[in-house]
This record gives sequence, structure tokens and C-alpha cells, in this order.
Amino acid sequence: MLKILFFSVCLLTLSAVNAIAQPALKIEHNRFEFGMIPRNSTIAQYFWFKSVGTDTLVINKIKTGCTCTLMPLKTDRLAPGDSMKVGIFWNLKNRINSVGRYPYIFTNANPDPYRIYLTGMVIKSPDSIRPIAFSPYKFELISYSSHSIDSIRFKVTNSYKKELTLTQVSYPVDECELSLPQKVKAKSSAYGYIKVKPEYLDKEFKRSITVEVNDAKKTRITVPIRRKIFKK
Repeated sequence: MLKILFFSVCLLTLSAVNAIAQPALKIEHNRFEFGMIPRNSTIAQYFWFKSVGTDTLVINKIKTGCTCTLMPLKTDRLAPGDSMKVGIFWNLKNRINSVGRYPYIFTNANPDPYRIYLTGMVIKSPDSIRPIAFSPYKFELISYSSHSIDSIRFKVTNSYKKELTLTQVSYPVDECELSLPQKVKAKSSAYGYIKVKPEYLDKEFKRSITVEVNDAKKTRITVPIRRKIFKK
């Protein structure tokens, strides 16, 4: 009799735990402003998806609203407490002026989708960007059959009458080493470099960096990065 009672209590306890177990998703900093972007660019940003519920989170579907925006997933399931870095890759093509993309993430945690908000301003003439401008305004790390451009030295020009501080606000580019000048003196230029890491020399990728300037508008500039390998 005691065994039956014990077994019944265990079943009831397990049922109660299952009844209250709920999946939940948390997306850290689900809004990102790219600022000014060169035309005909592919830009990227990463977000952390964290399973903060008490049951397994299942990502059923992602709708980006356009084939120009991709969000590949390493897995569609996250156990409670697990996290996953998710990249968004947005091909702007010939768009110009103000742009936005707002992916929907459908899960088993909520009938309403989670959202990510991406915005920016596509500039036709990147050389005219103020208060700072990058030269080149795209980092093309191209490998040919005869030679390879594995690193680029770039210039950052400050058109203001005061010194400006630069802060990288985008997720670090895992495939590259980046040296970004922290400050650029008034009406002057400073230099930095970007270099493909040895383990990624034979791989193609498209990434970007977004930099924020400490002017009154907190201006942001995004620089696309592309690794392209041309074979015989």
C-alpha cells in the first residue's frame, strides 16, 4: 500500500512539474542601427538567443521578409539555459536612403513571434560621409590564383574641427584581426588595418563592422567586409 501511495505521489509531482515547464526565448539587444552604409553592400550583425525557460525551446520558423536577408541557425532547439549566436546577413543591393528589416522568430514559447529590428541609411557616395569617412569604404580581401590580398591598411578621415573618438559597436569579426584607431585628431586622418586570420585564408565570408562616433548625433558608419576566393 505504501509503495502504491509513493508511486502515485511521484506521478502527481512529475505531472505538476511538466504542467508548469515552459520554454522562453530572450534575445539580447534585439535592435541594431547600422548607421550610414555604402550602396550595394552585404552587412552582418550577430545576436545571442538564450533559452531562459524551464523547457526546451524550439525555433519553428524564421521569416526575414526577403530573400536578401539570411539567418542561418546551427540548431533549432535550445535546452534551458543554453545560448546560441545567430548571424543576420543582409544584402542591400541597389537600395538607397533609409532602410529597415524586421525578422520574425516563431517558437514554441509564444504564439506571437519574437522580433529583431535592423535599420540604416544607405549612402550613394560614401566618400562624402561626415564627420568621418573610411578609405576604402569597403574592405575587399580578395584571393586570386596568382596573388592574394589578405590584409588592408585603411584610412579614417575626420572632417570636424575637434578630435573624435571611434567605438566599434558591432559584434567582432571572428575571421579577421582588426586594428581600429580609437581617436582621430581634428581635420586629420588616422590609420588602421584588417587582416584575415590564418585559419580563414581559404574560406569565403561576408561580414561588416559598425563604428560609432562621439559627435552630438552619435553617428554610426558601417564598413562591409568581403573575403572572395577566385580559383582557376
